[in-house]
Amino acid sequence: MKKAIIVIYCLLGLISVCQAQDHLRIHYKNGTQADVPLAQIDSITFVEGSSVPAEPKLESSWFWGSQVQGYYELLTINEDHTYTGYDYFFTYGFDTMTYGFWAQIGAMLTMSSNGFGYQRRYNWYITELTANVLSVMTNMGPFTYYRVQPETLSLQVSGTLACDEGDSFTFADGVTVAIQDGKLVGLMAGETYVLKYLNAIKGIVAYKVVVV
Repeated sequence: MKKAIIVIYCLLGLISVCQAQDHLRIHYKNGTQADVPLAQIDSITFVEGSSVPAEPKLESSWFWGSQVQGYYELLTINEDHTYTGYDYFFTYGFDTMTYGFWAQIGAMLTMSSNGFGYQRRYNWYITELTANVLSVMTNMGPFTYYRVQPETLSLQVSGTLACDEGDSFTFADGVTVAIQDGKLVGLMAGETYVLKYLNAIKGIVAYKVVVV
C-alpha cells in the first residue's frame, strides 16, 4: 500500500510537470517508448497482471462478403484443427462447401482439403488478428474476415430491423435480406449473414440473420 501511494504521488508530480506539454512519454524496459496525447487520458488505473486481455483466438466463425464479387464466405475454424468453408454465390444462386484441416505456424495459416480425385492446399499469411478482425493475404489477394457474434438477428419477411444510433449495416446479400434506407429488410425466409458497423467499438462485426 505504501509503495502504491508513492507511485501515485510520482505520477501526480509527473502530470503537473507535463501540463505545459501535450504528450505523456512512456519508456519501456526493452528500450522502446510510446507517446500518449494528454487530451486522450481520462484517468490512470492500476490493475493486476491477470486482468491483461488474452490474445485473440483464431478458433471461431469468420465472415467475408462482397456485393462487387457476388458472393460471401463463412469460414469456421475449430479447436480440433478441422475447418469448414461455406461459399454462397448469391449472384448465380448456388453454394459450395469445403471441409479440411488447418495448422498455424507463426503468421502462416495452412488449410488442406482432401476429396475423391482432388487435393487442395491454401497458404494464407495472417496480417491482422484482433477480437473481431482476421485479415489475410492469399494467392487471390488480401481478404478481411469479421468474427461472427454469438447473437443472432431475427426478422420477418417484409419486416425491417433498424440500427442503434451511430451503427450501420455495411453488407447484405440482397437475396435473403437487403439494406434499404439504413435498415435491414427481410426478402425471403432463410438464413444469411450481414456485416454491421458498431460505433461502440469503432469497427465491423458479423451477425447471422434468420428470416421467418
